[in-house]
This record gives sequence, C-alpha cells and structure tokens, in this order.
Amino acid sequence: MEAVNDDFRSIFGARSFMTAMCVALDAKTGRASVVGAGHPPLLIGRRAGGVESIGSIAPPLGLVERAHLSETTVDVAPGDIFLLYTDGLFGGSGGERGRLTPQRIGEMLDGAAGSADELLARVLEQTGAGDGTRPPADDVTAIVVRRAR
Repeated sequence: MEAVNDDFRSIFGARSFMTAMCVALDAKTGRASVVGAGHPPLLIGRRAGGVESIGSIAPPLGLVERAHLSETTVDVAPGDIFLLYTDGLFGGSGGERGRLTPQRIGEMLDGAAGSADELLARVLEQTGAGDGTRPPADDVTAIVVRRAR
C-alpha cells in the first residue's frame, strides 16, 4: 500500500486521491492482516454473534507523501464472515426500506447464516442498485468472504 501511495503521488501529485483497503487472510490459521487508507471499515460478522469493525487509520492514498500505513491483525474463526465494500453501498435510496446504513449492514452480518453469495445478494439488494431499474448513484463494490468451518 505504501508503494501504491508513492506511485499514485508520482503520477497525480496531491491533486487526486483514492481510498483502499487490503485484507490478506491465511486460510489455514484464520489470521487476517488488514491495512486501510481512508476506506470504509472492514466488517466481520462472528458466527457466534456480534460484528467487529476494523477501520482505516491512514488517510486516503495520494494525499500524504510517505504515508504511514499500519497493519491490524485479526482472527477470523471458522464460520465467520467479512464484508469489504465501497461507500457506494450507502448512495442509493434503498427504495421503500430507505437508505442502507452501516448499522443495517451490521445487523445483516450479525450471526449471518447462509453462504457468502447469499449475503452479498442481500446486501446489494438493500442498496436499491440491484433491482435493474436504474444505475447506482455511485460506484458499488462489495466482497463477502466466509471462512470455511
């Protein structure tokens, strides 16, 4: 991420920026290394219940020369699920349900049952962007990973 920051600044100077989050998960141990730069928090839904939020500590990439990016380690237990997403999830109207919020996403992750694909479909459906009638107001990217039991 530091190399990406340096490259981004060498191309754009401080005239542009981007948020980013990188999650490296060791599938054998369940240990994840998380580095965020101005990005929405990684949300981890625990199989036993509860949701953990791992926020970005560093500013967005491109704003600060030689930005200090710190790594957070977290254990992802078998059956836990995590969601990595862009802020575009919050841009849609959400239809009759209203706008999607971090709290509503947390509720969806808390003790979430089913596959990662099923949870991703539920999250995207809640944005109002997945109904095919109109394009999303902002870019929408989401990745859901469930650690095998």
